[in-house]
Amino acid sequence: MGLTERKEREKIELKNLILDAARKILLAQGQDGLSIRKIADEIEYSPATIYLYFPDKDAILHELMEMGFGVMNEYMKTAYAEIDPVKRIHNIGHAYIRFGLENKDWYELMFNSDKPMKHIEKCCEDWDQGMAMFAFLTQTCKDAIIKLEIKNVEKDILALHLWSSVHGLVNLYLTERLEIVKRNKSSELVTKTLDAIIHTVFRK
Repeated sequence: MGLTERKEREKIELKNLILDAARKILLAQGQDGLSIRKIADEIEYSPATIYLYFPDKDAILHELMEMGFGVMNEYMKTAYAEIDPVKRIHNIGHAYIRFGLENKDWYELMFNSDKPMKHIEKCCEDWDQGMAMFAFLTQTCKDAIIKLEIKNVEKDILALHLWSSVHGLVNLYLTERLEIVKRNKSSELVTKTLDAIIHTVFRK
């Protein structure tokens, strides 16, 4: 390996080290507890070194969000390939839930942190993969509405209804609230509830 390749690899490794430290601090202390100095202390580098990779804390948060959605996208492959829009919605829902249940840390960061960005406007501009995923759900809702000739239903509202439903199910599972409903049946409750929601909405 040449000097150039080695330096490039070291840059990538340090960037990943910064992101990993930021993720740990964020999960433990929240967004208000995250700072460039704390990250620097965690990885035993100077703050100036971190500024070579990221201009500010928001840039780090954005990078972490994108990494999380990259992981989530892997769960969505079956949904992306499905032609039938109702089945596609079903697959999206189950993929979303499976991602949330199997990746609690990522889920907390992406969907339960105080704010994904410093400003809402910046979030709308920079939450790239997240917004693309929601756009995919919205388009799928539109396709389902057209196919089934559903009246008086807006695609955006339907997408929000479905998103809020699966988000609620994931949080109820992760916080063990479903154990109150039925002991040792949380996974079964999540699956059956999602199926019931889709059946109720689409009568399928």
